[in-house]
Amino acid sequence: MRRIDDLQTHGLRFVQDTELFPFGTDSVELANFAAPPSKTRVCDLGAGTGILSVLLAGKFGCTVTAVELQEACCALLRENAALNGLPITVVHGRMQTFSGQFDAVVCNPPYAKAGSGAMRGTLPERLACFELEVTFDEVAAAAARLLSTGGKFYTVFPVTRLAEAMATLKAHRLEPKRLQILRPAPNKPPHIFLSECRKDGNEGLTVLPEKTVGEY
Repeated sequence: MRRIDDLQTHGLRFVQDTELFPFGTDSVELANFAAPPSKTRVCDLGAGTGILSVLLAGKFGCTVTAVELQEACCALLRENAALNGLPITVVHGRMQTFSGQFDAVVCNPPYAKAGSGAMRGTLPERLACFELEVTFDEVAAAAARLLSTGGKFYTVFPVTRLAEAMATLKAHRLEPKRLQILRPAPNKPPHIFLSECRKDGNEGLTVLPEKTVGEY
């Protein structure tokens, strides 16, 4: 089933298809955390149906290249770009082999390792949630390859994998510079974190105040 959602910002609308993985608040939080300057050349890795791409192009004025493995997601991403008249280039392919040069890279990657839990749901849901086609190490490697020195990488990931993620990012010359921990509700423990890294940056991490999802 298809529907068109009002994103309630900058007049943006977004087509959703229940056959594909729906976007969550984590992608919205990541777009607002990144908030790149207008005209920034951004690559959205594993873009899905395009929520990050649409928000970055429509809300912040970025020029976006979206890389996505699933053809059905690419088709809907193109539709969402056209619906909003946005400068989004859609690339159907694997991030591991995609090449280019960008000012910033964003990614909302799969959170769970393959084999770490019961893989229920449709194939698009499993690909979005589990590292079946790409690992976090491969995400970091792709981001580092696509960025020039000083370029920024933004991602969101579960707090249970925070130590692993920081080590992986540094191993790929992506120096963590800004970190924010999020909780799903005021009375709940933290569940995800947002991070900004700089390619070949100097050491020095700023930890922002913990906040609740949707709190501005």
